[in-house]
Amino acid sequence: MNALTTHLPVSPSTTLIKFADEIATSTNGPILDAPCGYGRNAVALAARGCAVICVDADVNRLNTLESTKAAYIAKAASSGVRVGRITTVCIDLLAVKRWPFAASSMSAIICVHFPVQELLPQFTMSLRTGGYLYIETFGGQGKNYLDLPKKGYLHEILRQQFDIKYYKERKVGPSVSNAVAVKIFARKLMFQSKPTETIKL
Repeated sequence: MNALTTHLPVSPSTTLIKFADEIATSTNGPILDAPCGYGRNAVALAARGCAVICVDADVNRLNTLESTKAAYIAKAASSGVRVGRITTVCIDLLAVKRWPFAASSMSAIICVHFPVQELLPQFTMSLRTGGYLYIETFGGQGKNYLDLPKKGYLHEILRQQFDIKYYKERKVGPSVSNAVAVKIFARKLMFQSKPTETIKL
C-alpha cells in the first residue's frame, strides 16, 4: 500500500457525518457529490453502502480518487458492512450548457465548499421526491464572502420545496456585506409549500 492509500488526505465534513447514516439507510439510488474534490465525503458515504457519482472539474483530483478509492473505502467501512461504489465524472458544473443529470435521478445530492446558488434549480430537478440535499458553503476567508449567499437566502429559496431538517448560518465578511456561511440538511417534499420545522444552532 503506497503513501496515498494509507489514510484519507482530508477528513469528511463533520456535519455531514451526523446525517450520513440517515442518508445511507433511507436512499436506494445514486448520490451526487458535486463537486467532490478528492472524494472525502463520497468515501464516507460509499463506506456506508451508497453508490456515489463524484463530479469535479479537476481531472487530477479525480485520477487520485480513482487510484485510491478502494483502499479509502475499505479503511472507512465498518466490519460486516457491504460497501458501495464511487464513479468519477469530469465536468465543470458552472460551464456546462446542458445539465447532464436527468430529472428525479438522484436519491441525494451533496454540495460542499462551492458557490451553490447557481446550481439549486438543477439540484432540485435531479433530486427524487424524498431525496436528501446537503449543502455546506465555504467560509468567509479572504474575499470568499463575495460568492456567499445573503442572510436567509438559501433558507427562503429551499423552504417551499424541502423539509429543512437542519439549518445553520454564520455571518462572514465585512459588516456591510450581509454574507453568511451556511450548512443545510433537507429532504425534498412530495408536496410543496409545507410548513417546515427548522433546527437552528
